[in-house]
Amino acid sequence: MTIKKSVLRTIRQFSLLGDYHGATVTVALSGGADSMALLNVLLSLKDELGITIEAAHFNHMIRGNEADRDEEFVKEQCKRLGVKLYCGQGDVPSNAKENGISLETAARNLRYDFLSRVNKDFVATAHTASDNLETVIFNLTRGTAIDGLCGIPPKRDIFIRPLIFCTREQIESYCEENNIPYVTDSTNLCDDYSRNKIRHNIIPVLKDINPSVEKAIVRMSVALRHDSKFLNSAAENYLTANVNSEGELSLDGFDTLEPAVSSRVVKMFVEGAAKRSFMESVHIEAVLGIIQGGGKISLPHKWTVYCDNRVLWVENKSNVEQQKNPYTVNTAEMDYNLLVSEQKVNNLLLKNSIDCDKIVGELVGRVRWQGDSIRLKNRGCTKTLNKLYNEYRIPVEERDLIPVLADDKGVIWIYGIGVAHRCAVTENTKRILKIDVQKN
Repeated sequence: MTIKKSVLRTIRQFSLLGDYHGATVTVALSGGADSMALLNVLLSLKDELGITIEAAHFNHMIRGNEADRDEEFVKEQCKRLGVKLYCGQGDVPSNAKENGISLETAARNLRYDFLSRVNKDFVATAHTASDNLETVIFNLTRGTAIDGLCGIPPKRDIFIRPLIFCTREQIESYCEENNIPYVTDSTNLCDDYSRNKIRHNIIPVLKDINPSVEKAIVRMSVALRHDSKFLNSAAENYLTANVNSEGELSLDGFDTLEPAVSSRVVKMFVEGAAKRSFMESVHIEAVLGIIQGGGKISLPHKWTVYCDNRVLWVENKSNVEQQKNPYTVNTAEMDYNLLVSEQKVNNLLLKNSIDCDKIVGELVGRVRWQGDSIRLKNRGCTKTLNKLYNEYRIPVEERDLIPVLADDKGVIWIYGIGVAHRCAVTENTKRILKIDVQKN
């Protein structure tokens, strides 16, 4: 099937344009092969679909002159094609530092915020079947449930993915056959990022087993998305019947729910109260852990979940917890070479330093959760925090006050104990997050 036919079929099969007549579709245009192919395909279909095509480019201010080159390239191409272009930029490194998140997460947040602002009806992103495969594999490495295997949806709110059934090889062939110019992001050629390691090392092996693995995984993702929709519906029905006017969740009949439904109930309830999406599997498991015996769990963004007498409720306790906590944790980012040149690097300093580029997702400060574990630097095994606190003879009354830092994969630093092996500073480290703790 040609790229053009595949895009047309995807648009119709998944109703990407809904009931809109004369809709404006804004193409997220990086200048790479995928987005340039998407722009050209949609331009060839605009009369048949009755749509207007515009484009938007976001400069992440990460790659210096190369990023500026990309911006100039898309400007020239849009002028040549007669396409209206919106350009924006954001200081991704500064945003990542200010919010304690990875560069990839900060880039995505700023880019999607910009695209939402310039959107009129729909934003078309150039995600392909190859991107979907990489996403599914990445989610697998983090211990995903069914939602992670659903991969990249063909449509999410205003964002549509007309190329989701096309492979990267098909895209590049299409560009070559139609003389479509594009630029290459140099960061895609190295293995510094997890997604690139998957692309360069894992996918070639899978394609040896099944040359059509990308399309096979897209089909799997579509089928699992139907299953997920059914399970979500069951969870929503339970919440409708059990959440009272004060926003508390009665757990009547909760124990009779299938695990696939009960985990969704927890995720929907907490995120609904917090009005933001952040619950990972580790957070869901922590909440499920207190439902049987009662108790409380601290979650990212300073939300706390309580369970008592078979009732679950959520509160933001940031101000109260700050007053109770006897510690203040401050972080500062600095260059590794500057650290080495200005200070004597000792074990205490390294115990309180994190490799910024190894942080996964958002970095949060909190105290221990039930089930927390860590593999410390230069240790050959993973231990629960409870066992570590016993090992370090930390008084029981102090254990729920000791500050820890955690990212989306779990705890990466414990005050007085050290840093996780996976985020430890090495000779290859470029950016360091230095941690300073003061007693209040």
